[in-house]
Amino acid sequence: MTQHGLPNVSARNTAMIEAVTDLPPIVISDLFGVAANTAHRWAQYAKGSWADYLAACQSEE
Repeated sequence: MTQHGLPNVSARNTAMIEAVTDLPPIVISDLFGVAANTAHRWAQYAKGSWADYLAACQSEE
């Protein structure tokens, strides 16, 4: 994806947020192979305000 100029981090983040709005965090944890705590945090970001999500993205960079 990167070779074609597509931002893979943004795509991954969007996919994760879409998934956690439809499925419980523990299912996301199993499907994507992430820690349960990580899936839970993503669920909080998806349900919370966008300000929390954007602040978390800034801290990851």
